[in-house]
Amino acid sequence: MAPETGSAQLPQGEASRFGLGGDIVVIVEDRGEQHYRNDFGALSADSAQKPREPVSLKQLPDALARIMPEGLNESVAYFPRKELDEIMSLSQITKIMPELECFDDQDKAEQADMICFGINGKPPCRKLLAALVGIQCARLIKCAMDDGMRDDCLPLWFEPRDQAFFLKCQNQDHVHSKLNQALSDATTPLLRNALKQSTHSLTAPYLKQLPDKHFHYVLDHGDKLPMETLQVLENLNTNDEDKNAGYVALGGFGKVYKVQINPSHYNFVSAADSRSGDTVSKTPQKCFALKKLNDNKLEVFEEELKSLLFCLHHKFVDEQLLEEGQKHMSHVRASFEIRNKTNSTTEYFFLFDWQDGNLSEFWRNEDKRRNDENHPRCMAQQIFGLAAALQCVHNDRTARQCSPRAQNYYSVYGRHGDLGPSNILYSITERGELELKLADFGLTQLHSRSSRTFDNKKPTHRTETYRGPEFDIKDGMISRATDIFSFGCVILEYITWYLLGNDAVKGFSDTRFKPEPHRPGFATDTYFSIPSKLSTIDDAVLKPQVFEHIENLNKNPRCSWYLHQMLELVVQMLNPNPQKRIQSSRLTKDLHAFRETCNVDQSYYTGYWKSGSLNVSFTFCYLCHSEANFPVSRKPSWDLHYTA
Repeated sequence: MAPETGSAQLPQGEASRFGLGGDIVVIVEDRGEQHYRNDFGALSADSAQKPREPVSLKQLPDALARIMPEGLNESVAYFPRKELDEIMSLSQITKIMPELECFDDQDKAEQADMICFGINGKPPCRKLLAALVGIQCARLIKCAMDDGMRDDCLPLWFEPRDQAFFLKCQNQDHVHSKLNQALSDATTPLLRNALKQSTHSLTAPYLKQLPDKHFHYVLDHGDKLPMETLQVLENLNTNDEDKNAGYVALGGFGKVYKVQINPSHYNFVSAADSRSGDTVSKTPQKCFALKKLNDNKLEVFEEELKSLLFCLHHKFVDEQLLEEGQKHMSHVRASFEIRNKTNSTTEYFFLFDWQDGNLSEFWRNEDKRRNDENHPRCMAQQIFGLAAALQCVHNDRTARQCSPRAQNYYSVYGRHGDLGPSNILYSITERGELELKLADFGLTQLHSRSSRTFDNKKPTHRTETYRGPEFDIKDGMISRATDIFSFGCVILEYITWYLLGNDAVKGFSDTRFKPEPHRPGFATDTYFSIPSKLSTIDDAVLKPQVFEHIENLNKNPRCSWYLHQMLELVVQMLNPNPQKRIQSSRLTKDLHAFRETCNVDQSYYTGYWKSGSLNVSFTFCYLCHSEANFPVSRKPSWDLHYTA
């Protein structure tokens, strides 16, 4: 894709910096102006919408002021593009031309066209005219146009010069001396500042997303984001299970704004949207999560972006798997950097779809769904989708070796082994259906019970619950298998919630909360135990409470064939030895078989598995024709002492 007007692909050095290649990230420096023109033309009001009734030049400032909603900050207002197009239409500009004595009478029709649509490749001047109207200086529009100023020059900014402030535009080669002199003669410094601010309000960015591109917007301090803030979440505590837990996956080390974007300021089509044929809802109620990084270091932002965009450059993932996996990933819609020229600082932002919460919150908030006998069918679909998403992630990661003392231990831990209910996000669709999405590892942070010393129970800031035993073994290999272990923990808790309720999930955690022999003075609710500091991975074992819990779940009268086989699969996922753990590809195939069986045989996921109510021949046919190819009742690879 060739660089677009107003946009720039990353130079080779920049591309390697992101680790993605210059054809993935497109830097947008014109606030999306060219994208908007490509989508709607130079003016959408006279083509896609009906223009408003024209008003006089005297009435026009009030008409413009009435369309300005508040932006991201309460004191910041912007002009919505759709409403601006409707007001600053050709008919409106034509109406006020007789009042603009700066133009000759014989040229006014032609000048109105030029202002509205541009001419000979030159951009229009509608926003420039609106800005001058706002400070009662519409008469200076011809001077500005003669001085080479157009809408693509906006927004304006001040450059200190000769003990005065000189208005500069976005094109560094433009000087605009004539306009500056005219403004100096006709206005006060206060009005010139108002003009500068209004040009920012008139150029709130238009956001775009394409399936194979990521657009990164470069903005200036003073630019207005076309978003209404509904909620602000900051200083999120990842160890607080009762407050803001659903947003830790997006805001573990940043501030998160719940926002609504003006529908005329975005057009999003992600890879997942494209594959499903969907487009992002543009209803006024559509919400997004805007994350502001606390750390303003460029390298922190780059690392985040590189991790978030892995799904855009898959070349070796099965097409069907990729389609399923992308539907169950939380995708970044856009990113921003806002530069402050005064103090040479930059703030970084990421934009995501807003989710209703995380999986733990789903268990707390949606207890009524436990009474739905068809919910296991939904579980089968969502768990398979998450596994597909995880396998897509695995196809883009490499195994890394680390020890707790290694310099990059915490950064590696942020990339592997951090899968838990807090970074599986949920939403309920308009049809009332559950959707689960995996928040990407580059952005997530565990929300689990704190590690605490066994004596004083004081919390530390190391996460514990869902990690694999390889994290606690000297020179342990952190690999794809680490995520499989964590995913097995999550599935086991999901089944616990469905069969016994959310209190049982907490109770299961309490039963596992034991002293750690290899870390004297510590107790955690991990799923495994290691005998001593000198132990190898072969010495790691599952805590007996995990075995007992799985056996009890199998004896539950609501435990169907589907849940029974899921528990057998969980046993393979929780093998303490990562070399013997079920692999991601096999796991996905098995879960696909479970899902397909649920879709064709209700008896597979309803009733007690020991009752013999399953239509064995029908289900067996589906399982055997899947790539999983395992019998209906399969013993786990290591015995749980079932009494079936």
